[in-house]
Amino acid sequence: MRSSCKSDFVSCPPLLVRREGRGMHEGLDFSTMGITDDFMFGTVFQDLGLCRGLVEVLLGIKVRDLRMVERQELIDFGPASRAGIVDLLVRDVDGNVYDVEMQNGADPDIARRARRYLSLVDASVLDRGQRFGDAGNVIVLFICAHDPFGRGWKRYDYPRLCEQDGEPLGDGTSIVFVNAEGTRGDFGDGFDAFMSYLRDDNVIGSDFVRSVDDAVCGFRDDPGWRRFRMLWSEKYRNEFADAFDEGEAKGKAEGRAEGKVEGRAEGKEEGFSRAVELMHRLMVDGRERELEEAMRDPERMKRLLEEYGL
Repeated sequence: MRSSCKSDFVSCPPLLVRREGRGMHEGLDFSTMGITDDFMFGTVFQDLGLCRGLVEVLLGIKVRDLRMVERQELIDFGPASRAGIVDLLVRDVDGNVYDVEMQNGADPDIARRARRYLSLVDASVLDRGQRFGDAGNVIVLFICAHDPFGRGWKRYDYPRLCEQDGEPLGDGTSIVFVNAEGTRGDFGDGFDAFMSYLRDDNVIGSDFVRSVDDAVCGFRDDPGWRRFRMLWSEKYRNEFADAFDEGEAKGKAEGRAEGKVEGRAEGKEEGFSRAVELMHRLMVDGRERELEEAMRDPERMKRLLEEYGL
């Protein structure tokens, strides 16, 4: 059955938005906006219960409690502060870290992008002075609306293996791509139900999917959330142009033309990550109106970012 959530939001025409780093265009229409929208995805899975369910369903594992990895933990690492581009970064009580990314558009460089995320996250979350043997696992998980490799698997798992005999390296790292268009492989009914939800907005036979859809409906119908989503679409990417320029400068410093392009995209994505996190924190503290005011006052925006360590 299709999602039962209906929105009464009709006063605003769809907007055309370019998702930097996603390689796609889309019209912003609140009546149809779902979990694949990056802003919605980031909002819904701030709920640690839903985030835990997502990791368990997609990876087929059990997770003991989760907490968000604070942005400051990444900033403290120095160069790895660029890992702020991650969509969702969580750590369980056993020290395992999960970087979850929502990928809508086709990306021919997705494998190298995943490699970069893995290296940044792995280095930045290793506690100073910690023995390597005590470090938890690091898993980078891409949720793909389209088949990233064109081979039809519902899930592509890439641990590090020995080329000669296929034995795993056992370094605790893995890159996983789940494919909403996949038809090969059996990863359980819960997995299939969530893929169907991504693909067609169908809510079928899964309490977890129903809970996710309820959250989507709740935010979709929330005037405050709509306002923030509208503001972001119209202005946020420009308001965080400094992050864009910072990324461009980084690319220039590396002295590579491709580095410049990559750096510019990274700056934009980092700006998005900062905006989403600031919005969530202000909403939790009952201060959401301050963000709208800060949109018109760069100094106020700067102070809010500093206040929340972003």
